[in-house]
Amino acid sequence: MQFNTINTMQGFQTQFNPIQNYNNFLKGNASLQVNNDFQNDFDRMLQNEMEAEKNQSKKLNNISPVSGLMNSIENAFSNGLNDVNEKRLQLEAMQEAFARGEDVNIHDMMIASEKSMLSMQMAMQLRNKMISAYTDLKNMNM
Repeated sequence: MQFNTINTMQGFQTQFNPIQNYNNFLKGNASLQVNNDFQNDFDRMLQNEMEAEKNQSKKLNNISPVSGLMNSIENAFSNGLNDVNEKRLQLEAMQEAFARGEDVNIHDMMIASEKSMLSMQMAMQLRNKMISAYTDLKNMNM
């Protein structure tokens, strides 16, 4: 068996260039050519989707005052519940540190405990008021 050796790098590039060979193969392959009708159909579908999205965003910008009020109420309750959760997590972190024997101010831990308890009680009262208001509205005769 006899191998042809190439002494220079330049000679190697001219004799064996797999990337160039693959590109030449792809140029001759007709399956990679896109049909113009298909391309035009795709462009039309894309344009229609973009117009539908613009129309949808215009509809969302015309929000009624009631839905705007509902969104603000939803955000207020969400923020309130997140605040209750944060206070509870702060209390738990302080209690765990105290149980491990770390230097935790007992007064701060008790204050955090009361804040957590009061915020949870307030959230429960708000929930009860919301349920009461919902049942009152549901039972109204129209």
